[in-house]
Amino acid sequence: MRTLLAVSLTALLLAPMGALAESGTIWVDARGQQDAGTFGGLTLSMGNGTVDASTSSDYNELPNIVEVYTATWCMNCVTSEHTMKNAVEGIDAVLIHYHRVWYEIEDPFGSDSTEERWEGVYGDASKEAIGSKRAAPTSVIDGQRMHTGSTAKGISLLDDYSQSLQVGNRAWFMDGTIDFSVSFSDSVASFSWNFDNLVSSCADDCPTQTTTPWVLFVEDSARFEDGSNNLEEYIHVNHAAVQLSGFNGTETIDVPSAWDGEDMNAVLLIDWEVEQDQGRDIFGNLPGIGVASLFSLLAAAPLVRSRQH
Repeated sequence: MRTLLAVSLTALLLAPMGALAESGTIWVDARGQQDAGTFGGLTLSMGNGTVDASTSSDYNELPNIVEVYTATWCMNCVTSEHTMKNAVEGIDAVLIHYHRVWYEIEDPFGSDSTEERWEGVYGDASKEAIGSKRAAPTSVIDGQRMHTGSTAKGISLLDDYSQSLQVGNRAWFMDGTIDFSVSFSDSVASFSWNFDNLVSSCADDCPTQTTTPWVLFVEDSARFEDGSNNLEEYIHVNHAAVQLSGFNGTETIDVPSAWDGEDMNAVLLIDWEVEQDQGRDIFGNLPGIGVASLFSLLAAAPLVRSRQH
């Protein structure tokens, strides 16, 4: 069984591997490297801003994270967003739409903080790929795989998105829970988060991995009839992005007002990144698979053997 597993792993690492081998043309690394991304997606409804709420999730049950850069005048965005909606049908996914703000005369959504997060996290990869740090439409899945424009790179745009969603997150974790809650006192919101008990997927010699939590405030739907792409109803609108620190903590945050209605949500995202110079001599040039994916496969070996007894 060990021999068979070793042969299988070798073949997986060295073979073209179908869809994953095409990733260089279907998407680009959203942060300039494979060993970085975003997980989380725990969501709390703010309602009228007075009701305490909490949620918890096992790491293995977290949704896909789909971050989209868009604008109310962007016609291509209509095609891209409708296709992504079809791609995530039947999939547990959290969608977050960043609207253009800087040097913008039409779009009323978004804020300096949302532009800063997008450009700070994805700007360099976007600049290298298409010459601009903020270009609508751009979609990033799990903080790792960037799709630019609305033209298919593979068979179809729907197939591009579907393949990207199937890859899943490749962080160096394999188990544990994440907690997220909010409590109100005199309309002041205190948010608490905890992902301190996540279990690493590597063995003893783990690489240095940094994590940065964020709270994003996302409105389910906002009506804007003056948008020149004629959508009128704009969904998953990201109004603010607040950076946190630490594996756990509590912080008081001003909740932005919804554009209309009482459909504002707080979404917990966690950025992760492995230092690029760690482990690259051995694994850096392996095609089609990241270091995290490799160790996930190796970690599964004892489990396969144990089930044979």
